[in-house]
Amino acid sequence: MAKRLFWERPQLRTDAELGNDRRVTWLELFFDLFIVVVVAEFAHFLADDISWLGVGKFIFLFLHLWWVWIGATYYTERFETEGFDQRLFTFLQMLPIAGMAVFAHYAFSKTSAEFALSYALSRTIITYLWWRGGRYDHRFRPTARRFVAGFGLSIVLFVCSVFVPPPTRFWMWGFGLLLDLLTPLLTTRLQAQLPRFSANKLPERFGLFVIIVLGESIMGVVNGLAKRSSLTITAEVIGMLAIAIAFGIWWIYFDFVNRRPPKPGTTWAFAWGYLHLPLILSITAIGAGTLNVVADNDLRLEPNVGLLIASAVGSALIMMGILELTLERVADEPTHPTISPGLKFAAGAVAIAVGCFSAGIWVITLQLALLALLGVQMGYGLYIWYTQEVSVMDTNSFELESTLESDDSQ
Repeated sequence: MAKRLFWERPQLRTDAELGNDRRVTWLELFFDLFIVVVVAEFAHFLADDISWLGVGKFIFLFLHLWWVWIGATYYTERFETEGFDQRLFTFLQMLPIAGMAVFAHYAFSKTSAEFALSYALSRTIITYLWWRGGRYDHRFRPTARRFVAGFGLSIVLFVCSVFVPPPTRFWMWGFGLLLDLLTPLLTTRLQAQLPRFSANKLPERFGLFVIIVLGESIMGVVNGLAKRSSLTITAEVIGMLAIAIAFGIWWIYFDFVNRRPPKPGTTWAFAWGYLHLPLILSITAIGAGTLNVVADNDLRLEPNVGLLIASAVGSALIMMGILELTLERVADEPTHPTISPGLKFAAGAVAIAVGCFSAGIWVITLQLALLALLGVQMGYGLYIWYTQEVSVMDTNSFELESTLESDDSQ
């Protein structure tokens, strides 16, 4: 019998080719909790400045966090091991992420240098891991070289930005982020020759991250109600409707997007992953807007707040519609290939239009209108699911699984 290795050399995972079922680990979930702390800081940053400039700054800052998370997620997908090395390097990545959370609120002012260094350190660790993967697995070596070159130049820009004053500092951040964006795209042909991404673990990881970010919207409701000097029935109704909107986003994402893997091929996998960025941004923005409307004693919406909430909900619907187009379809898939995403595009456009004319209307009126648009998607999902014909074999299989689960629990 062989002993487990304490320190493992990274090798490309081939679970998809072998038909192995991979699941998200507790370590990955713990890592994502550090990410969501930064998400919460960004949400509060946006809630304090709901303006066009504030939204632009929020998106710009969020890009930093996204590349930290996406780098760690895809590295784990490619090179996860069961050795001590996996835990050590994950812990080392957690430290600069905590730093990003500490310095996020004043990232455009007094703590901008510290924020840049925290990001640079986080990216340095993941870039080293990519290099390490290429060193021990020759199949990944050409991709690793491009990663090290592109990400390394980005890291240099962030470190050097500390020594120059704003706004030049932030321009350097922008060029660094652009390099982080383009570098993986320059490796699509190379990565197409590598083992396929897992069809179960990667969607699960993204789905769990969506749930965690949706939790920030719930925290927006709780914090908003806690800030009020006194609770009224109206405030409680606003809070419940805000939670219902978050629930509707959860429903639509997991009914229409997360239950299916992306289409085969590296290009589709990249598109699927990149499209999650605006979706996560929209969900976070919903939480920021919710914090304002729940905490405010004025029941009529300010122009920017209503536009933010409605546009965020609309953008989330549109992105989920686009994501549907990247998903693999099987023979018994109940959703229509054009009607299902089309409903989301239409509802998203209406939501944004409503937001443009939301100034001065009642908060509850806007919430009910958004819930109606979400309800159309949920109603369509219920209709196709419960009117779909299923074979007797599938029904018996489900009953057998339920019986076995019941026996196990006893």
